[in-house]
Amino acid sequence: MTDNGLSRLPLEWTPIYPLQRNDVVLDVFKHSISYSDGLPPYAQARIIDLMVNRLLKTRRYPALWISVEAPGDWFRHEIKRLIKHKIPMTVQPTKKTCINEREFYQPIRPTYLQERDVPVLAPRFDPLDYGVKEAALRVLRVLARLKTAYRPELASLTGFSESHVRNLLKQLQAENLIERRQIGKYEGYAIRNKGLSMAHRSWNIPKGVHFSKYRGEFRYAGERHRRVSRRWRAWLEKAYPNIEIWECWTEAPLFDGIPDALAWGRKGEYEILFWLEVDSGHSSEKVMRCNYSHRFQNAYQHAKRLGLSIVFCVMGPPWVVRFFPS
Repeated sequence: MTDNGLSRLPLEWTPIYPLQRNDVVLDVFKHSISYSDGLPPYAQARIIDLMVNRLLKTRRYPALWISVEAPGDWFRHEIKRLIKHKIPMTVQPTKKTCINEREFYQPIRPTYLQERDVPVLAPRFDPLDYGVKEAALRVLRVLARLKTAYRPELASLTGFSESHVRNLLKQLQAENLIERRQIGKYEGYAIRNKGLSMAHRSWNIPKGVHFSKYRGEFRYAGERHRRVSRRWRAWLEKAYPNIEIWECWTEAPLFDGIPDALAWGRKGEYEILFWLEVDSGHSSEKVMRCNYSHRFQNAYQHAKRLGLSIVFCVMGPPWVVRFFPS
């Protein structure tokens, strides 16, 4: 086998043999993702688009099987909605271990395979190969999105206790993946280039592509603003112990809006989203009414499309909260 242009793609080759012949295949590749990778659906969809672009340059009739590990359905449905269907694709839950051509959105054209066409692919990321534990990797991935953060913010977004995060940060520092840094008035943590590189590898981002514009928070919020939104998951879990929060992201695109924070979880048997807007109270009532009517309508439309409950929250000075219902 020779390097046929795919050696930078960390995918699995899972061909389908429609004619029971070794030289005729449906050229299917598999990409596996998880809701706990630290990336919102929008960013995961952009990684998939980058992979598809690379496949189109190197294979004649490629197809992509996306395997999604996630409780519930919302995360998988968002991936399905956000990806660009340039090639035949299918988005399936992880529990589905085999597929057939009927499950793809478009027909797959058969490829007549020669020996040189058998792909040489990059290995997928395994934390054991890098000597990093899953919990420490989770903190690193979250910090890769935020760039700089305080310990309570990381504890909130990872769902870990502050004492556990303190120990994990020490481990990451010892490996020179992160460093302590002054952020405004207080000392926090910043990811180093080595840590950012590991986070990218852990997301199985193809080598040589530019991902930074999709990775991070999407608003240009101030430090105080973000300190509130980043700690929101912890406050939610404390206020509503009967709700299980599966994941939370700050400033993640959702349809036409970008909530300051978006938490996703379950109450009983039902999935639920918590959409947070943080308001400084510096805008006029007219501007606030315009902004929030649009964002509230956006959240409502999203809930209606998916048949999913969304709790729309505004956090700000008392007069802002009193004004909002009007």
